[in-house]
Amino acid sequence: MIEVNQLSLVTRVPILNDFSYQFKTGNICLISAVNGSGKTTFFRALTNLIKHKHGTIRFDGQPFKKEKQAVFFYETPDWLDGNLSGLDYLKFVQRQWRSPRNLNEEINFWKMADYIRLPIKKYSLGMKQHLVIAMYFCSNATYLIMDEISNGLDEESRKRLYDRIKDAAVNEQKCVIISSHYKSDVAVIATRILHLENQKIIAES
Repeated sequence: MIEVNQLSLVTRVPILNDFSYQFKTGNICLISAVNGSGKTTFFRALTNLIKHKHGTIRFDGQPFKKEKQAVFFYETPDWLDGNLSGLDYLKFVQRQWRSPRNLNEEINFWKMADYIRLPIKKYSLGMKQHLVIAMYFCSNATYLIMDEISNGLDEESRKRLYDRIKDAAVNEQKCVIISSHYKSDVAVIATRILHLENQKIIAES
């Protein structure tokens, strides 16, 4: 479980004020927010990419630095090094997260066999997004934090993604925190919907 207690975030402007919530395993939590309201900043705070002065964040009772291998967050395909291959990244994730996942199964599931050994600078946006998604599942992390993970995907790929997320939450007891421009699609599989607006995150009843 991720326990957020009285978290406040300020960047150039206030983002979040006194937010407390428990993100439990086995759940898919959709974070709904308009662009620029701070959801990415919230995800960065969860994963210690930015510091917060007020409040606490605990993963199974521990700070992030002690539970890094239980968490996977890859904010954007822009982070990818174009000179490396997709396979380089999958092998790195498997090694760093000490994951038992079969890489070939993930590669085939996401239909990446034709290009996985090519340098990423030759990838289209959709190909990069498939790689990032595969990295999440190759990590086998308990907590999957996905920021606009369905960007650049066609309808068929989005359906495969949502089905896989649901399976991971239900059958593997993963905790998935996700934001998406395709809110209506994700809402179908979400067990919790939270709205970020005016420095507050409020659960939808």
